[in-house]
Amino acid sequence: MPKPLRISPIALDPTNRKVLKVAVDLINDDGIASLLLPDNSPHGHLLVIDADNDIGRQVLEESRDGQVKLVLSEKRLEGKNLIWQEPPVRVTDMQELLTRICLRMKATFATQKAMDTPADNHKSAAVPASTESGKTESTQTTAVPSANTATPEDIQEPATPSKSLFHILLCARQQKACYQIRFDTTWLLIGGHNGTVASKNEADAKTIMMAPFKKLYIEQIDIVAFAKNAQEMNISTLDRLLWQAGVDFSDGRLLEGHDMAQPVRLKAWPNFTRNGFRQSHFKLAAIMARQPISLKELRKEAGVARDEVVSFYNAAYAVGLIDRTATASDPGLQNGKPRTRRKSLLGMLARKLGFR
Repeated sequence: MPKPLRISPIALDPTNRKVLKVAVDLINDDGIASLLLPDNSPHGHLLVIDADNDIGRQVLEESRDGQVKLVLSEKRLEGKNLIWQEPPVRVTDMQELLTRICLRMKATFATQKAMDTPADNHKSAAVPASTESGKTESTQTTAVPSANTATPEDIQEPATPSKSLFHILLCARQQKACYQIRFDTTWLLIGGHNGTVASKNEADAKTIMMAPFKKLYIEQIDIVAFAKNAQEMNISTLDRLLWQAGVDFSDGRLLEGHDMAQPVRLKAWPNFTRNGFRQSHFKLAAIMARQPISLKELRKEAGVARDEVVSFYNAAYAVGLIDRTATASDPGLQNGKPRTRRKSLLGMLARKLGFR
């Protein structure tokens, strides 16, 4: 399969973010393999930037010359590898822009074998000079992304609720990637490769968690940079922060690719000393550890709100506690519904403590 071009949404408002997501889906349907990265990740081959806000302007200033920038701004902008587009942008306009840009970039990659070998930043290919959308855009030449950009295999399609810190932390854990997350003068280093979080002060993680996601500046860094900057900093576990983020930021949205009707089982007992523990979590854990059960049935059996079930499941899955291989033929499931079984130790303990 062709390797996808990575597209980074930078500081986009909800409307433009949705337009970009639909346009990326459409060009993928047309056979142009593209991958939409997490919000504000600066490591795409193509950056789609809203330059009418502070974060967008900052990322635009700090972007590499070798990156192609599709810049949305009411003010006309020019620069190397910069394509300007005046907002608002319709889905059809965005689709046409992405098609023209991505096809030209793929042609460049094919001739220079840039997807398999380090790229020469001095070689370039022209970007289409205009679209038929009726809006004016300024173009320069398109340079090949620099060699320090992560490979497409390193960044897979995220399967987490978008626009949240939970999204970033789960990506770091699953892809063993490192990130620097900043809010004003507070910053964290996320070490997905070794499951750690580095901070100057113990309260920094809480500050980052409470900050508006749109105000966070998120940058992917390499392992060497993580190790160098994490020296003499406070070290904590990534799973602790990830659990808290899953509980706080799921917002009732189940992880992409997961199903409320799919039987699942809890593989191990959660560490309830983590922040974010709620009494309902003990009840949910007791039932899920006892037998494979769908989240739909779990909600009914536990008598817990859907949002609570989803946030517990997302957090538990994120830290590796969920077994999704259970099927309706497994012991404890008949016709997709839990069968009455003898009381387990966990069930008896939950009842004794008044959670059932």
